[in-house]
Amino acid sequence: MENATLQVLSKCNITPKYKGYTYLPVAVRLADQYMREPLCIMADIYPVIGQIYDESPRKVERAIRKVVEVGWQNNREYMVEIMGFGAKKCPGSAQFIDALVYYINWKMTHTSQQECRGILETQLIHSQL
Repeated sequence: MENATLQVLSKCNITPKYKGYTYLPVAVRLADQYMREPLCIMADIYPVIGQIYDESPRKVERAIRKVVEVGWQNNREYMVEIMGFGAKKCPGSAQFIDALVYYINWKMTHTSQQECRGILETQLIHSQL
């Protein structure tokens, strides 16, 4: 999950110079872990990240929001793809974290299915020879 988040950041030309670059993968992992439970990102996730990095939840939120804004400026089309609808304005940090969890899970599932299909097709071809 964290590697996939870093790939998204890379595709949006977001570098490690932003604190949010470090915080966002942790936020996405935590949101994914608790996806089936009622969750308030500001109350449940930002304080955990703040404890890990010795920052206030407010500063964590601001750093992630900055990364989302930079991503929106650098690659709006890709950000809209992640959001799953024709977003007209930059999403908030909590909204983006939620969308990113679903996007990464969908993409991983879709990619895994494609890889499995390819392996099965290869095995089928070889078994027919």
